[in-house]
Amino acid sequence: MTKIYTQISHDDMVENIVSRYETATQTQIDTGMAWYQNAQDQAQAIAIKHDIPVYIVVAVIAALSPNNKWARNVINADQLIGAFIRGDGIDTVKVSTYHKMKQKAWSILANTPDYDTAKTMLNGQKITSFFMDIMGEFNVTIDGHARNIAYNERVGLTDDRTNIGVREYRALQAAYYDAADQVGIMPYQLQAITWGVWRDLHGIV
Repeated sequence: MTKIYTQISHDDMVENIVSRYETATQTQIDTGMAWYQNAQDQAQAIAIKHDIPVYIVVAVIAALSPNNKWARNVINADQLIGAFIRGDGIDTVKVSTYHKMKQKAWSILANTPDYDTAKTMLNGQKITSFFMDIMGEFNVTIDGHARNIAYNERVGLTDDRTNIGVREYRALQAAYYDAADQVGIMPYQLQAITWGVWRDLHGIV
């Protein structure tokens, strides 16, 4: 079956994102601005606890993130890192994501890569992007909600239209980059703020 694409220009996507941002309450702005810094702070606490670099912790968190709620994602990362450091086996820890992602996180711990190699080892469009966001790089992670905001249409996350390919992903990132430049914040902060607005508007749990 041929995938249906929403036809929209770059400028219209930027306008949709900025318009959504401009409806944000101060609470939504404050929450969105703080989200990724709070995420890095949580990773830093795990790094200090286990005496490993924070970027390794963030790489493990990113690897374990698919289909994993944030609070559980952080717990899973802490437990997996603890098991690795103690010399326990990979199967002594249960995680709330796919086994192959658990293996990827374990491989990162086993190889102790440098920063750029850790990004390469993640080897996934969305999880690498999530790593970059938490580490504070000029970046934005595109998910189905971010896509819906840019297109100003609500499509369920099980709809094939939210299965975003590389070309569409880059186009959406470019729209968020330009929108972030317009409002004077980082792209990942803009994504977090507009997601809060979208979530509250549509009552998404």
